[in-house]
Amino acid sequence: MRRRMGVVAVLAGLSARPLAAQLHGQHWTVTPQTDSATVGDTVLVGFRLRLDERDLLFDTIPRPAATQPDWIRILSVEKLQRQPDRIFVGLARIAFYRPGRQQVPIFQLPFMRSVKGLSRGTVSSDTATVEVVPVLQAGGSATLRDIKEPARAPAPDPLELLMGLVALGAAGWLAWRARQRASLPALAIAPREDAVPPPELDPYGIALARLETIERERWVARDITRHYERVADALRDYLEAHGVPARERTTSELRWALPPELLAGHSRRGFDEVFGDADLVKFAQWRPAAAEGESFLRAARVLLDGWRAVEEADAPLAKGWTR
Repeated sequence: MRRRMGVVAVLAGLSARPLAAQLHGQHWTVTPQTDSATVGDTVLVGFRLRLDERDLLFDTIPRPAATQPDWIRILSVEKLQRQPDRIFVGLARIAFYRPGRQQVPIFQLPFMRSVKGLSRGTVSSDTATVEVVPVLQAGGSATLRDIKEPARAPAPDPLELLMGLVALGAAGWLAWRARQRASLPALAIAPREDAVPPPELDPYGIALARLETIERERWVARDITRHYERVADALRDYLEAHGVPARERTTSELRWALPPELLAGHSRRGFDEVFGDADLVKFAQWRPAAAEGESFLRAARVLLDGWRAVEEADAPLAKGWTR
């Protein structure tokens, strides 16, 4: 009888703990940095994610698994930082607006595992609870009814919105007329015959200008897939200008075709990171966050600058970059 009661207690404890969608080799723990908080206080929640050695994350910013009720606010979620032994750690800031024992939301991250039959999956976090106490003074006359749910902001007045749009349009029209009038005298001046035409850009200048255009046009926010594709194409066209058929080759073939000077030092790691991430986006349907896309563009600039240094240091090599 005592043994049966122990088994029942164990099963009850397991049922009280939420189960997360985690595979073998994965473990995502959630640890609030306080056991008790006041209504509306910011609660720091720590993440600790361990992955299997065959796993690769598509994103490192955890997302809530479901829409949260009105009394829970996810204020911010930090990007997970990788530690030794494939451990990722991070923090989230959450506020609770209802007293009682509240459950920390479950978070998720997309990943892939290099095994047949699992090209993409989702790892979910464990959860935890926080005791939320009301904002009441001991011995006071206030009741729990004094605690109100967060008020939603009222909708803007349509008339005020219309008047604002009219004023904005009028200001834009006046600014356009002012620019038109200022440009009329300049149009009447004939161009000088001895004016020096702008210099033609070399392959490096063309590639750098294309990367600047990609950043200025905000492809990282408009279409993350096109962002990675355009950045990789700019680097491949730069190599094409030096005699390397980079457009026709895979990343592995391109790495073999380049001379060792272009893959020395940090350039090898930069080459693997830039073209490896571009392949994941193109072939593995990886959809990174905007922050990772911006880091990808910066890494491409660093790789391009390294190739430029080789070009300036060894002019004969720059004439034909093939083995």
